[in-house]
Amino acid sequence: MQDVTDIAFMRTLSRIGCLPDFFMTPYLRSTRTTCALAETPLRCIMENETGVPIWAQLAGSEAEHLQRDARRLLCLPIAGVNLNTGCPASLVNRHGAGAALLRDLTKLRHICRALRDSLPMGKWSVKCRLGWEDSSEFSDVVDAIMPSSPDMLIVHARTRGQRYRGVPDVQQLRREVGRVSCPILGNGDIKNVQQAWLWLRDVTPDGIMIGRGAVRNPYLLRQLKGEAPTTAQELRRYYLILLEETGKTLKRATSVAHCNRMKKFLAFCYADFPPNAEYELRRCTNIIEMEQLLLQGGTTRLSAFSDSSAFEHCSGSVS
Repeated sequence: MQDVTDIAFMRTLSRIGCLPDFFMTPYLRSTRTTCALAETPLRCIMENETGVPIWAQLAGSEAEHLQRDARRLLCLPIAGVNLNTGCPASLVNRHGAGAALLRDLTKLRHICRALRDSLPMGKWSVKCRLGWEDSSEFSDVVDAIMPSSPDMLIVHARTRGQRYRGVPDVQQLRREVGRVSCPILGNGDIKNVQQAWLWLRDVTPDGIMIGRGAVRNPYLLRQLKGEAPTTAQELRRYYLILLEETGKTLKRATSVAHCNRMKKFLAFCYADFPPNAEYELRRCTNIIEMEQLLLQGGTTRLSAFSDSSAFEHCSGSVS
């Protein structure tokens, strides 16, 4: 998740003992004039001391630029390179990258083949959506991607038009799973153990990718391995450790900058704070006051995390 699942978040997950099977970096821009290695997400790779493998995600619109940066990334300690064809941001799409590639499947096919030619077996994957406007486009999307023989396909079960709204179309995704010859991971509004189990049982049995759900409740990653449910005390500890780790990554660690950076994460957590604390957190500019407010969290809707129904360990990631 751009500007959210950064090195501070990765370190926080390590400290609280809730690590996924692999991480995915926020996307690295790949253009004619931009070298992906110069961008901020590089820290997620070079400073990853969690012991968990990390995939480098590229977003771009031209095969030669993506190939150039993919080859450079292979010199770094990464598990592989992932092509982002799912980002719905207007700025990214205006430059033909992210989900915009789903509008030009001929170009997408060409880019996928070029990256396959540049990357060793086991180090090439794609993240996509079901389509640009309609989920029925997914069949054609699969036809464009699969000739490149990716080593993994990750699917956010919405269209670009939906962005992050509406219900993921798991039925459309399920219909195509049998045609995908590589491991396939599902993504989209997986917020608790029950939802994760349904995805693994009925939609994408190879695994799931969790983004916003893990930011709100990182202990979900622990629950997915059959361990204890989340407690309010653990959530408060998570907020405070994240506050500490976020401060370490800031170039200018002013109180205002630190509060604003934390709000990127808290945007996914406000539902678990009393209304008065949420209101104060949204307007807070003093890091000492924010720390006190964070101690009020973890008390609302905790029941949403409480079902610890265990099941066998599955592949999963944080992006």
